[in-house]
Amino acid sequence: FQMANIKSLLQDTAVYGMSSIIGRFLNYMLVPLYTRVIPAESGGYGMVTNLYAYVALILVILTFGMETTFFRFANKDDENPHCVFSTTIFMVSALSAVFLALVFGLINPISEALGYVDHKEYILMLATVVALDAFQAIPFSYLRYKKKAIKFASLKMLFIILNIALNYTFFVLLGKTDVFYVFALNLVCTGLCTFFFIPEFAHEHVAARVYCKEKGIPFKIVDFALLRRMFKYSWPILV
Repeated sequence: FQMANIKSLLQDTAVYGMSSIIGRFLNYMLVPLYTRVIPAESGGYGMVTNLYAYVALILVILTFGMETTFFRFANKDDENPHCVFSTTIFMVSALSAVFLALVFGLINPISEALGYVDHKEYILMLATVVALDAFQAIPFSYLRYKKKAIKFASLKMLFIILNIALNYTFFVLLGKTDVFYVFALNLVCTGLCTFFFIPEFAHEHVAARVYCKEKGIPFKIVDFALLRRMFKYSWPILV
C-alpha cells in the first residue's frame, strides 16, 4: 500500500513538475519573438517587462496564501472539504474583485504614477489577467487535491500553447508590432482557460449538497467562522 502511494506521488509530482518546466521554457521562447518584432525605439518590450514585474507581488497578495491553506483545511478530518473549497474561492474572488474595482476606479492616478498615461489599457488588461490568475489558483489547487494531475497539466499546457500560437499568428503571420497585442492575447488565453473549470465547479456544487445532506448539516457557500480560522493560518504564509 505504501509503495503504491509512493509510486502515485512520484507520478503526480513528475506531471506537475514537467508541466511547469515545459511551460517556463515555452514562455521563454516568446522573448526573442518580442525583441525581434517590437521596435526598440518604441520602448514596447520595456513596458512589458516593467508591468509584468508587478504581477508576482500582486498575485501573492490576491491569493493571500490560500492555496496552501486550502490543502491544510481540506485534508482535516473535522472540516467539510466542500465548504473549505467554496469559502476559499469566495475569499480570493472577493480580493480580486476589490483589486479590479480599485484599478479601474483609480486608473488615472495609477497610470500617472507608473508613467503610462497614454497606455491605460495595458494596465487594465494586465490587472484583469492578474485577477483571473489569482482566481484560477484555487481551482488548480482543487485539481491537485483531487489528484487530477493530467487535467492540471493539460490546462497549464493549453494556456502556453494557445498563447504561443496566437502570438506567432499576430506577430509573425499578420505582421503586428504593437505591444498592445502582448497584453490582449494574454487576457484572451487566461479568460478562455477559466471556462475549463466550469465542470469542476458544477461537480463540486452537487457534491457539496449531497455531502451536507448525508451529514445532516446546513449547506453553506461561505462559512465565516471557517474563514476566520483560515485567515489565522494564511496570513503568516502571505508575509
